[in-house]
Amino acid sequence: MDQDALTIALGGLAREIGEPCFHHRLLELVGNLLPHEMGWIVRYRPGCDPDVLHTKAIDAALVEYYLQTKPAAGDPYLCSWRGNSLPRVETLDAALPQAIDRNFYAFDFKKRAEFTDELALFLPVPGTACISLFLERRERMFASDELDRLRRVFPAMLDFHHAHIRSLFGRLSMAIADCHSIEDSAVVVLDRAGRSVFTTPGWKKLGERDRWVGKLAQASSRADISEMVLQAPSFLRSLALDEANPVAPGGVVLYVAGASDEADGSSVRAARDVADQLTPRERDIMLLTLDGLSTGAIAQQLNIAKGSIKNCRLRMYRKLGVSSERAMISAMMPFTRQLRARLEDERSAR
Repeated sequence: MDQDALTIALGGLAREIGEPCFHHRLLELVGNLLPHEMGWIVRYRPGCDPDVLHTKAIDAALVEYYLQTKPAAGDPYLCSWRGNSLPRVETLDAALPQAIDRNFYAFDFKKRAEFTDELALFLPVPGTACISLFLERRERMFASDELDRLRRVFPAMLDFHHAHIRSLFGRLSMAIADCHSIEDSAVVVLDRAGRSVFTTPGWKKLGERDRWVGKLAQASSRADISEMVLQAPSFLRSLALDEANPVAPGGVVLYVAGASDEADGSSVRAARDVADQLTPRERDIMLLTLDGLSTGAIAQQLNIAKGSIKNCRLRMYRKLGVSSERAMISAMMPFTRQLRARLEDERSAR
């Protein structure tokens, strides 16, 4: 890949920031630099089994085998990352000595996976976790000049990754935190097993004075969390995360709604006025946007094209007197909770 092609590819990656397929596109970009036959995207986190988020030309049976063979001991990259959580490009030769059971990976897993050489890119995410991109070749080894080329581009890839994570948290802020950032609110992000991934100081303070917060530690699934939320005080809200979310795949965000909203009748009226201006399709798009979904995720959930979503949004902008998605969400912030509740009620009534 020459410099012009790389510049174009990086531009395409930038357009995917905040979208569910960002790391898929990043894996494709790395593949253009270092051609390979197979690939993985895996999320590592201390004390937890890995999450396999995406694979390229990998059989489902191999994924199942990997997850069932105690990767905490046999996966050399996981062992290496636990000893050094810095972002980097890691070769198999560098990682293998870090494995507790190196024979498993060197002789068993390599044979089953049918690769000759492998390398990883470690990309940190909040909550002491990381997204790991893996490239595998069936026959050829990765040459030193290829690795040098990748390491030269890696800082730019890392910057795009950080921008993607910031974008995800920015959307969460717009969806849940009224007029404040997530850091200024009482928020916790839980993974699919109910383990805390990210906690704000506001949530920690809440736990010091409210006993029910401690009960969340007893949850072992998203279903348990949902049940506990129903029994929690009325100001607690939840927001589900999709399986492609790199922070907590299949997890959930819990947050405290603004106390002033409970008694603010003007917010209810404002939510009603907005909802009344929108068609049923526009209401669905507004609700999913408030839930933090990207354009691609909304199109997939509603089973319509991305272009249709964009056309609907343009009509919504005109009706609401705004010029962009960010401006629209900002305008809804003072009554986001009331608007979401009204849209959910109207959708259930159809």
